[in-house]
Amino acid sequence: MQKNAKWIDALNRLVRINYERVYGYEKAIQDIDHADEDLVTIFNHNASQSRINVHELRQIIHYLGGKPIMDPTTRGKLLRIWMDFKDALISKDRKVVLDACEARELAVQYAYDEVLSNNVLFPNSIRLDIIRQKRLLRNALMDILDASLQRVEEEIMNH
Repeated sequence: MQKNAKWIDALNRLVRINYERVYGYEKAIQDIDHADEDLVTIFNHNASQSRINVHELRQIIHYLGGKPIMDPTTRGKLLRIWMDFKDALISKDRKVVLDACEARELAVQYAYDEVLSNNVLFPNSIRLDIIRQKRLLRNALMDILDASLQRVEEEIMNH
């Protein structure tokens, strides 16, 4: 049972991170210039992916006999990065926003890596679920990087 408690704590950390991601992207959608339709699409997709992650993680926690965190307003270590992201949105500068997104997504990847490395004895099915989520979140990072690159290419073409 002690192993389960450690696993439940780790999984709740991932729930919290995904809640923070949803909150950050929902706030971003409200604050960005909606002329950047591609960013609105990316941000909506990323928020939706984290909602799915939360649902899946909560199911695993229930399976392990634990109680998943339910309060989406709970803030964790990534709050500072979210606040930096919010500050970036104020500028409405696409490059600044994308740079902040990249930093945030890198922090999410690190958090998933940390949970996986600190809980090497996760049952295989749980470990595979976490790895799958991490890969989907890495795809979100790649979308952010692609959007940054696209902007650079457009600037080069316009000069």
